[in-house]
Amino acid sequence: MDRTFSGSHERIIDAKWRVSLPPEFRGGLDTEDRCILGRVPGSPCLGLWRQKSFDAAYRRLEGEVRSGAAGQNLLRWFSGNGYPVRGDAQGRIVVPEPLREVLRIDAAGAEARVFVAGVGERIELWNSEVWLETVGGAGAYADEGGLGSWSESSWL
Repeated sequence: MDRTFSGSHERIIDAKWRVSLPPEFRGGLDTEDRCILGRVPGSPCLGLWRQKSFDAAYRRLEGEVRSGAAGQNLLRWFSGNGYPVRGDAQGRIVVPEPLREVLRIDAAGAEARVFVAGVGERIELWNSEVWLETVGGAGAYADEGGLGSWSESSWL
């Protein structure tokens, strides 16, 4: 079973559009297998999947298309916005040019920052401000349906 990713880190993205993955995430990626960096349906961020996790996500979407729950164009959009990437010796990946607009940052700036979050079978890259606006802090979920029924012991 593949390791799931969890945790979040703010990182700097350099002028060459390289972002260094946190050491905690590098261990979950097999350097021999390629990874896919692409858009995440319904979210203003990028997702980094191991190849087999990307393939599994594609198959889930394919099932939704067959059942009529999603249109064929979603499948085209998902696969058409996925780019193979590999980490370098320093654990950096390069964001391909077609995906850069998603992050809405100026990487030529001295302090261009992105938020890198582990979300189960993928790693997400976010514009730091968009992360805070969209996801917020832990208190943002206190009133969300379903969480009220969880006791503290159910989180263990």
